[in-house]
Amino acid sequence: MSISHEELNRKRSEAYRKSADQENFLYRFNESLVEFERQQYRQIEPEYPFLFVIGLPRSGTTLLSQLIAHCLDVGFINNLAARFWRAPVTGIRFARSVLDEEPFKAFQSHYGATEERADIHEFGYFWRHWLKKDSFENIKNAREIEPKIDWQGLRLALANMQRQFGRPMVFKNIFGSYHMSQLDNLLKQTLWIYIERDPLDTAISILRARQKYYDDPSTWWSYVPPEYEKIIDKDYRHQIAGQIHYLKQFFHRELDNLDPAGRGLTVHYQDLAQSPNRVLNTIRKRVQSLYGHDIRVSQPAPEQFEYRRYENSKQEKQKFKEILERFGE
Repeated sequence: MSISHEELNRKRSEAYRKSADQENFLYRFNESLVEFERQQYRQIEPEYPFLFVIGLPRSGTTLLSQLIAHCLDVGFINNLAARFWRAPVTGIRFARSVLDEEPFKAFQSHYGATEERADIHEFGYFWRHWLKKDSFENIKNAREIEPKIDWQGLRLALANMQRQFGRPMVFKNIFGSYHMSQLDNLLKQTLWIYIERDPLDTAISILRARQKYYDDPSTWWSYVPPEYEKIIDKDYRHQIAGQIHYLKQFFHRELDNLDPAGRGLTVHYQDLAQSPNRVLNTIRKRVQSLYGHDIRVSQPAPEQFEYRRYENSKQEKQKFKEILERFGE
């Protein structure tokens, strides 16, 4: 049965209202816990490495972070604990008491969002709060706002979160990538794991996300490069191609500036899909060589994942290919 345009808009408005009401409740709930959270903190330094997964939208960052979280002996913020972004230690303790080691069932996600309560969460509200990423403008001007960020407060929060697990932590940390050098200096033991995917497959996947969420390929989806203003007035193909090109430039530049260079590790999506155990071993060896910490395997990884290539989108891929070549890809 078809649905009218008016009915569709009404249902969307209702969904947005419910979402806004819930978000407002969670915001007030979190604010009420801030003082209680601070009382639990100890004045400590981070003791273990932090593994930060970064990459372009639709490049495999969620799958890679899931693989590390569930197959290596590391701590991570799950979907239940993520509700406590202003009180993360409280959230970790609460989730642990409720889930009681709830088993992980499958490596599934929907456009970057995982569904199981025990699965890893991007913890975006936490990073948005501490890194002041509440608008495209602040993302675009990330360097200019760095002096306004409470870096010591962030380090104290992360150190106390890590203490709850007593081992390294993994985050899918896109917002943190805009301040890679600062976080690297702040936390000392970091590994930035950058996943790279075929740009044409990435382009098609971003296009499908725009269509899925907005029914409009011209509406921007996901995070922005510093050169956002150069491409926002272009047609959707040039926007997506520019998003890919400039974000790749940005990530490569930031990784090259890390000292020592070994703190950045590039993983290819094809390798992740076809040889997840090999990817895990590479990560473990890099952490061992950098920090002398042996991260044990907590459970076997799947033999392989589906390697998605969007072979049925050849014409659209060709159009993206021509634009990306003009960008210099």
